[in-house]
Order: sequence, then structure tokens, then C-alpha cells
Amino acid sequence: MKIFILVGFQLTGKSSHGHKMEIEENVPMIETGHAVYYELQRQGLETNHVNTSKVIKDLLSRDPTAFAQAILEFEEKKYKDSSIMLFNGIKSPAEIDYIKKRFGKENVRVVGFHACQLTRFGRVRNSDRFVVSGRFQQKKQEDEDLAHWENFTSRDIREIGLGIGIAFSLANEIIITENIQWPYYGFELSYKDFKNYIFYKKN
Repeated sequence: MKIFILVGFQLTGKSSHGHKMEIEENVPMIETGHAVYYELQRQGLETNHVNTSKVIKDLLSRDPTAFAQAILEFEEKKYKDSSIMLFNGIKSPAEIDYIKKRFGKENVRVVGFHACQLTRFGRVRNSDRFVVSGRFQQKKQEDEDLAHWENFTSRDIREIGLGIGIAFSLANEIIITENIQWPYYGFELSYKDFKNYIFYKKN
């Protein structure tokens, strides 16, 4: 199995590109962020920016690969028979190392997604945001919190603290989604680059 780790700040387009490929090409996408909602449910906590940040920090303080491990175990049936898997939501180099050890470093590639902060913040209210957010209604609630600049920037700072910058620097390929009107303009171009890279590198 070839593993493509998608790395980038919030709203750079990782989920949108992966979601489209999952639908059109039947390539499974595993999202570490879903492990957060399972944990919030387990603790009986309301989904909001404060509680989400708390759960993430608590778990990662005990093990920096906690979410990667949890979601791989929980959703094993989704990807075990596939020749390709997209792994979305990595925040740290420790998680990348864990995936390489688990699946073999020769089978893992890191794809970085980039757009500037103001462009990304402008995407919070895009109508497609909720469509590709995943299976959890809680994700929509969290996105509504992110429509506030202070919450949005706080999450960026949190991810920097977790090591996302170092993880991004390990990318084998960079997908640029820097267009303020995206996804209504430019998405098909970046998706074409993404798709070509995935299917070229899988062999």
C-alpha cells in the first residue's frame, strides 16, 4: 500500500482534494481529526474551539502520535484492502515517522498544501467547507467557531506549536491553492496536479 500524507494548515485544501479523490477514484482518506470527535464524545464534551484544543493538547502531551494510532485502528476496514491511502490531518514530524515505521518508509510520501493565512480565513464561509468536513456534525460547529479571527489564528498557533511547520518541510511535493476565490476558481487546476502526482507516484 502507498500512503500519501497530506500536510498543511487549516483550509489549505487538504480535505477538499482528498474528498474529491475519495468519491471519484475510490481512494480511502483517513482523517486524524475524526479521532478528536470520538474523544469528545467519550468525555461527554460539547464540540467547540476551547474543548477541541483541550482534548488535542491533553492527548498529544501523552503521546504525539495518539491521533494517528487511534484513527488507523478505528478505521482499518476502510483502507486495509486498498492499494492507496490518503492520510489527512498530520500535525507533527513524529506522526510522519510513526506512519513510515508502520507502513515502511518506501511506501510513504508527504504532500504539502499551501495558501496564505488571509486566503485561508476567507474560505471558512465557503459553502463547500461543510460538505467536505467529514461525517461529523461537530465539525460544522467547530468551523462556525473558526469564523472568528481570534479562534482561527489561535488554531494556527496551536498547530505551529505541535510541529506542523517541520512536518510541512518534509513534503515531497507542494500543492499551491493560493486563490482567494477557490474553490470556485482554480480548484480544478490544483486537483489535476494532485491527482497526477498521486497516481504517478503510486507505481
